[in-house]
Amino acid sequence: RDMEAVMRLENWERRLGDYLDTRRGQDFAYGTNDCGMFAAGAVEAVTGVDPIPSFRGAYDSATTSIRALKRLGKGTLDATIDSLFDERPIGYGRRGDIVWNGESVGVCIGHEALFVGEIEGVSGLVSVPRSGWVKAWTVG
Repeated sequence: RDMEAVMRLENWERRLGDYLDTRRGQDFAYGTNDCGMFAAGAVEAVTGVDPIPSFRGAYDSATTSIRALKRLGKGTLDATIDSLFDERPIGYGRRGDIVWNGESVGVCIGHEALFVGEIEGVSGLVSVPRSGWVKAWTVG
């Protein structure tokens, strides 16, 4: 796994909090503020390492994101995340880990995870309880 040896930075909690603050209220945008880029930015905040540098600038729509996952990843988003991080039981997901809700990846912040999305017409970060997760991966 590419991110296996990567460790969390000493000040990772502050860095993650600052990163999440910058993302609140930002609209969804393929290639810049979609679930994968949001989660990758959180991983970079926690570890100092971008887990998907080859994806940056590689897509800007649903169609080109699918092509990028096939060309640069493992074909699907969750398979690509599987190739980068070790899976952990959902119940052991901790703040800063990456989670999957069956459709997209988000960032664990405790008993909930944040995902890029929209609720009642307001774009930004959407909270999903642990019961809505299908998978979790260890970060650092």
